[in-house]
Amino acid sequence: MRLDWQRQAVILFAASLLILCVVLVFFALREAEREKLLNERELEAAGQQLAETVESRARSLIDEAERRVREAFEEILPELSPAVAAAVERLGSEVYLVSDIFVVNELDQIITLGGRPLYLLAGQEPPERVEIAGTLASNELWDRAEAAEFRRNDPAQAAALYLRVADRSSDPARKAFALNRMARSYTKMGQSDKALAAYERQLEARLPDLVSEGIPLDITALYQTGNIQFELERRAEAARAFLDLYRGLVEAEWALTRDQFEFFRRVAEERLVRVTEGMDTSSRQDWAGRLRDLKDREREPLARTRALEKVRERVVPRMRLEAGSRGADPGKSIRIAEPTDDGILLASFMALDDGTVLGLLIDPERLATEALSPAQTGSGEPGPRFGLTAAIVDASGRNVSDRGPARPEGLGESQDVQRVSAAAFSGGFPPWSIEVRRTGAGAAERQFRTRRAVYLLALGAVVAALVFGGFLAIRSTAKELRLARLKSDFTATVSHEFRTPLTSIRYMAELLQRGRVPDEARKQEYYETISGESERLSRLVENLLDFSKIEAGVKEYRMEPADVAALAADVAGRFRRQAALKDFVLETEIADGLPQVRVDRDALGRAVFNLLDNAVKYSGDDPRITLRVWAAGDDVRLQVEDHGVGISKPEQKRIFEKFYRAENAAESEVKGSGIGLPLVEHVARAHGGDVELESEPGRGTRVTIRIPVAPPEGRKEDGHG
Repeated sequence: MRLDWQRQAVILFAASLLILCVVLVFFALREAEREKLLNERELEAAGQQLAETVESRARSLIDEAERRVREAFEEILPELSPAVAAAVERLGSEVYLVSDIFVVNELDQIITLGGRPLYLLAGQEPPERVEIAGTLASNELWDRAEAAEFRRNDPAQAAALYLRVADRSSDPARKAFALNRMARSYTKMGQSDKALAAYERQLEARLPDLVSEGIPLDITALYQTGNIQFELERRAEAARAFLDLYRGLVEAEWALTRDQFEFFRRVAEERLVRVTEGMDTSSRQDWAGRLRDLKDREREPLARTRALEKVRERVVPRMRLEAGSRGADPGKSIRIAEPTDDGILLASFMALDDGTVLGLLIDPERLATEALSPAQTGSGEPGPRFGLTAAIVDASGRNVSDRGPARPEGLGESQDVQRVSAAAFSGGFPPWSIEVRRTGAGAAERQFRTRRAVYLLALGAVVAALVFGGFLAIRSTAKELRLARLKSDFTATVSHEFRTPLTSIRYMAELLQRGRVPDEARKQEYYETISGESERLSRLVENLLDFSKIEAGVKEYRMEPADVAALAADVAGRFRRQAALKDFVLETEIADGLPQVRVDRDALGRAVFNLLDNAVKYSGDDPRITLRVWAAGDDVRLQVEDHGVGISKPEQKRIFEKFYRAENAAESEVKGSGIGLPLVEHVARAHGGDVELESEPGRGTRVTIRIPVAPPEGRKEDGHG
């Protein structure tokens, strides 16, 4: 009752203090929340200002780029000469945002300035090309050569006639064409070296615009040179020819349609890979590296060509449509954004006085990067005060520029990135949105978080103190209750342990006293039972006395040299009589030649007897018990093994606690005081040793007492003899 009152008082005090703390923290948090709302309004205004700064910067950058390009272009007109094209190309490199400049004529053809595309755009006229076959149609010698090659199938005669045409012609184009046909005839004859020499002479003429049936003769010569060298097993020379073909495509040496470009590009790469397959590893890697270098060089001009192609196919028609709806206004630009598979095209068109249109492509990433520069450097106040940054994202939510990352560089994973606002560019150009993000927390937010953390920490500390104090109080109370219950159980168990043998002794003594047992054998059995129960009572009393002395700290052990083997045999002999009454079998395995050990014979004997008694109690249906004694190193070990119910792993940690009894003891109604194993452990430690327990439920238990050969002279529980 007293313990319950103490527990209730502790709980009532803790609850009162906790309620008071919660009320104080509640009002403190309400005030902090009000400050946070004011801060959020300021944050919204700061985010709007930051977005306006970014958009204004982007608009001014585009306006400035258009103005500079237009002014410079008008100064160098009216003639689109190579010198003018070079000047415009330099201008494009000076204006950071501009990735390409071009002119759209009245036929909607795109006239590129600077480097030409890798292939002809839709509607684009190729440069002046020399289709030489038509100019030789009336040449008698040429007609004879073609007749020999095609009608009479006489490549030798054809080669000779083509050679005469080449030698007599003063026109480089006719000479190169004749050499190409001569090389073809030599190839048909199987005279590979002569064919290679003819192709080499043709290529030396350097006539990229010389075509036959729409295909540049240089491409034919390089392709056939590579094939012939490959057939001759000259892999390095063949690889060089196909690589030169790929290089010419990358450098736009020939005016090709898109299909022609893609075809010859694929063929050159495939043939180069096939030619190098038979080379050694080093050579193969070398040629592969050269091909990679060309592909790296190709990447930028190919992207430019494809961008211009999309401009011609998609953007120019939109520009004409929008110009028609607006009306002609030479002073105003038309801006169009066109999504593509690779990203987006940003184009600006400005009408010129001669009816043509000046166009420029704006690099999206450069525009986003430059527009965000003020927002990232901190000039866009009051963004930094609130921990704000801006990012430009496309329709899918991906960042357009690396300068506006979702998690800006320098912020750790633990710092939050929160979107404050998002607004599209006015007019839909560019077709992006400006996201204002809070990275980490601004000064006001940090102040609010600090206050909240302090309040919550204070509350947490009070709660922790209350919980800890209450835990200690309740634990102490529970411990006292548990100890009282264990003592009560112990008293009841000991009373039963006394009552059972006393009842047996009294009953048998009365029978013997009244002469009701006439059979001598039966009398002898009763005498042995009375003697055994008396010994049992004596051991129980001795255990109780030992336990009380241990608890009081006055238990003494008288150490003297002893033969442990004889001691164990004596205990086994005494125990066998008791075990036989219960149909148990005690087996002994006592080693010979054991050393003398200084022990307290009585204490150690009782410890072994306690282990044997426990083995009988918990042996279950298996009556076998084994007592082993042997020497191991500097120790003598005494082990008792049974094959009974065993002890679970969790209970093994508590089995040596005083008054503790395993669950299977209560379930099987096995009687015991709960002090036997604690006494065994105390005896072992008093001798300088210890006790080892090995057990498995359903398999049995082994308890081993380890006694050093040379223990202390004598011991009390406090360490003095």
